[in-house]
Amino acid sequence: MKIIFVVHGLGEYAQAQAVADLLQRKKENIFFLSKDKLIKDIVFNDNFSIIDEKDNINNILGKIEADALFLCNSHTNIPYDLVRPRKIKKIFSLDSNWLFNNKKYDSENFHKFYTYPWIDTIYALFPKPIFEANLKENGGYYEVEKYFKNRIYCPGFVPSGNSLNSSEKLILRKKHKINNGKKIISLYFGDRAFHSEKYNKMVAETMRTISFILNDLKNMNKIDFEIKKLDEDVPDKRKSSVHFDEELSITDLMIMHYGYGTLARVFHKKIPVICFLPPVENDIHSNYFELSPLIKKSAINHFFFDKYEKTELKDTIVNLLLNESAIKDIRRHQEDIFESGEENVVRHFYQQFK
Repeated sequence: MKIIFVVHGLGEYAQAQAVADLLQRKKENIFFLSKDKLIKDIVFNDNFSIIDEKDNINNILGKIEADALFLCNSHTNIPYDLVRPRKIKKIFSLDSNWLFNNKKYDSENFHKFYTYPWIDTIYALFPKPIFEANLKENGGYYEVEKYFKNRIYCPGFVPSGNSLNSSEKLILRKKHKINNGKKIISLYFGDRAFHSEKYNKMVAETMRTISFILNDLKNMNKIDFEIKKLDEDVPDKRKSSVHFDEELSITDLMIMHYGYGTLARVFHKKIPVICFLPPVENDIHSNYFELSPLIKKSAINHFFFDKYEKTELKDTIVNLLLNESAIKDIRRHQEDIFESGEENVVRHFYQQFK
């Protein structure tokens, strides 16, 4: 089969890469199409083929004969405004949101959200209970039109990465020269190039506060820990998803933004996590709304970029590093909601061609 993935952002690429890798192992011909140079570089280093984009994307897709097209983030009509390609047999999407509607929502900070009605199958990358928990009829925030509901399949979290046992983690810690007893705190807020100036300013201020808190803890000799800034791996084209997964596997506490592409792996590895969210606005794309099922299930701890007490953040960090009861609780909640999705996507994908 010839299969094309259209990708715009890093989170979307992480989800697409996990599915594409499985399909490529099954000897399918995988191609990526993206306007972003960083995405193209990562695609090349992950050993996927890239379609040369010198023409309008509609013209490119209109000329290509393929078995399947995956739109990664189906409501993204910026930078693309697509029409259904005539020579591609089936159209799929990979999404980690609930914005499946024929309406065009206006937003000051985000482009108009609109789901292409000609998508054959929408893979909403959550376990089904998590997806359903955030629908309005179940006490959540979102309404999904029946037309799209009938096209949605929930396979589980993607990318789920690997989950290591204790001995495997020990081997990995030795590889990274980490002493026994030392705690690893990983920070990850994504690639700033994909976010607004307002968001980047909030991240910078929060990172300064976190650094101050961690330096204070270190000076008090309260915890033996090492900080890993995984954000610094993003621009380094040599750092693959495998390397990122290794870094997560040795992490004792994750402090991060709100991306489902990273949270999926965090849940599989059962890592205590603190998520920072933008202010809650009356906006259809509020990140708080999107993470609400995880918050209700106590699978994450969360703070808002614009309002949090430093003392509370410090206490939460210490609690998730040293309090075995708190660590076991959050791991149990993560295990309760987790379902690995890649294999389910691929299995369901092949069924659509029978």
